[in-house]
Amino acid sequence: MEKEAYHYKKNGLEFGEDARQVTDTIKLLELMEQDYQGARKQLENLGQVLSVREAQVSQRIHFARLSSNNNSSLCLMSYQTNTTRNQLGTARLGIIEQSNLISGPTRLEIHCLDGFQVNCNGDKVEHWESIKAKSLLQYLLTKPRKSIAKEELMEALWPDCDPKVSSNNLKAAMHGLRQTFNKVLDVEPDIPHVTFNQGTYRINSRIQLWLDVEQFELYWETGRRLQIEGGQDEAIKKFQAAEELYKDDYLSDDPYEEWTLLRREALRDIYLNVLGKLADYYMQKADYECCIMYCFKILNKDSCREDAYQRIMRCYYHSGLRNRALQWYVICCKAIKQQLATEPDPATTCLYRQILNNQTI
Repeated sequence: MEKEAYHYKKNGLEFGEDARQVTDTIKLLELMEQDYQGARKQLENLGQVLSVREAQVSQRIHFARLSSNNNSSLCLMSYQTNTTRNQLGTARLGIIEQSNLISGPTRLEIHCLDGFQVNCNGDKVEHWESIKAKSLLQYLLTKPRKSIAKEELMEALWPDCDPKVSSNNLKAAMHGLRQTFNKVLDVEPDIPHVTFNQGTYRINSRIQLWLDVEQFELYWETGRRLQIEGGQDEAIKKFQAAEELYKDDYLSDDPYEEWTLLRREALRDIYLNVLGKLADYYMQKADYECCIMYCFKILNKDSCREDAYQRIMRCYYHSGLRNRALQWYVICCKAIKQQLATEPDPATTCLYRQILNNQTI
């Protein structure tokens, strides 16, 4: 007997078995599509998490290598502020291999806190193919371990230009920078000094870089951590090292580049904080001459810093030079009136009156 075909009705219409199979297949495919969409979202979330962790690990490895100076042992320090121990342990690294570096003179020592100086194995770069080639390198050094988008470079260095003009200017400046590097770095022809990948530029990671700005910030961060953990004397050594590196404001010989402004002010604030910590330390040690010296450096950068005037007044008073302490209050008043058109803080005036009346301070 011939098998009777299966029929069913939907919305008053009659369908055969083949139509039902098609419908079931569509439902199965829709379920599979939902599963794929869910899996894709999970992978995207996982990718974001891994990206953040990768960036954190990369930053810590960078600072760790700077701290170890390529030594075979690496000191592991806590990033937590409430830890009571200065050192968590030591990891054996082995000597960092140099075989993957560009052959020949490869170490670039770059100073941005003493004018702008580029030294290749001790030889200073004296000639630049163009001013913009120099500016391009300076901007690349704001993110020396990362890639920078072409559009970001164009906007920073040629903010008011048509995009096509900016693009041509960037190509010309990049050519000039590579020509400058060709004269100081002995490299293989097929190895670029500045790499280009997917619309971004970066300094070739196979070139060894030492930057005074990075080292300055590392000393500052390490000193802060040591101070929080109770290692005051060790912290002061780091602050002193940071102070010695800061010869002048960031890229002080190019003061009119707009993109340098925020970076310059941020680094200057760190420098003033370093000087303040050193001044406080020597005041506590009753080394009034050293305290006054660091206060003078503060005022050289900011003539309206009343905390510096207050320290100077206290130091002179405790040194038995009461009249000199009073004179510094007058100097403070003049500076604040000229620069800010206002009067000193009540705390400064109160200190002046205490000294004037020979009260204990």
